[in-house]
Amino acid sequence: MFTFNKLRNKGFTLIEVVLVLALGALVTGFVVLSFSKVNATEALDKNTDLVVSVLNEARTMTLSAIGDTRYGVHFDSNQVVRFQGTSYATTTSSNVQSTINAQVGIRNIALNGGGTNVVFDRLTGGTTQSGTIQIYLKSATTTYKTVTVSVTGLIERN
Repeated sequence: MFTFNKLRNKGFTLIEVVLVLALGALVTGFVVLSFSKVNATEALDKNTDLVVSVLNEARTMTLSAIGDTRYGVHFDSNQVVRFQGTSYATTTSSNVQSTINAQVGIRNIALNGGGTNVVFDRLTGGTTQSGTIQIYLKSATTTYKTVTVSVTGLIERN
């Protein structure tokens, strides 16, 4: 004999379906959020490495006397520029620009003597513009890395 109770127990209720969809959306949200944080942290690390690399390249080129001149690095909020000579000029064709990822910025440039340039000495590789530069995540301004340039020209990443 076929009864109403047997027919009623054969499927999912609307509440059960909504609960499963809500849990699925919640898990998906957590996964997406985790991956976006990983991506931003990776961008911060890679761009900090980029700044260190450009500084090391300018110092090495100065010590190697390439072009029989000194080299320096200019910092903007969204790019790092390696330049030839003792001062930075925006229109010089020998400038090598490295753009920072849009998720990352440069701030708190605290160099001796002020300014936003580090120029290396030919004989020693040192610099009178020693100090620190912060590379930070724009989405989380308290998350940052610090690059330190010593008087001897050595570059450290913290």
